[in-house]
Amino acid sequence: MVPKHCDADYFERWYRGPEAPRGDAELRRDVALALAAAESVLARQVETVLDVGAGEGRWAEVLHELRPGLRYFGIEPSDYALERFGTARNLHRGNFGTLEQHAFDDPFDLVVCADVLHYLSDAEIERGLPVFADLVGGVAFIEICAAEDPTDGDRDHWHARPAAWYRAKLRAAGLVPLGLQLYVHEELVDDLQALDWVPMSA
Repeated sequence: MVPKHCDADYFERWYRGPEAPRGDAELRRDVALALAAAESVLARQVETVLDVGAGEGRWAEVLHELRPGLRYFGIEPSDYALERFGTARNLHRGNFGTLEQHAFDDPFDLVVCADVLHYLSDAEIERGLPVFADLVGGVAFIEICAAEDPTDGDRDHWHARPAAWYRAKLRAAGLVPLGLQLYVHEELVDDLQALDWVPMSA
């Protein structure tokens, strides 16, 4: 499959132009939600963040405003994003399916994969999910648009998979939902209250 091409025009159209389905306010709410959830689970401030499919690294800017000492690491395949923002926002070349090529010493407090999985092939998701799950030391924010959801925005390379497909893959990788597209690794579930997490069969 030919990979999705994300150049300067792509980011301008879908993140800042009149067709962009979500703006800066929505981004800030997502970041605040993910931070609050991770810090509730960890019982401390988030110190490390991994952003897979980081794009231009927009999460990095908001995260550093809210937690100035936080360490952010973004993974992104776009040549444009890496050349334009790689150094300033700590973006590194890679994609969801090649996570095993990055030698991380420890899991991350917060792991982000926003607006990515529904553009990937089944094979890339299945290859990357076990590695991704093992990197979740606190909470993962995994924004997915399923076939049942109303969609606005970019439909190029979009896969209309049912929510049940994603639930099964995430659970098989050891990720347990908290709700609102937030997940913890199954090894952390025993540290949570019974009603904090949602059994996949619910």
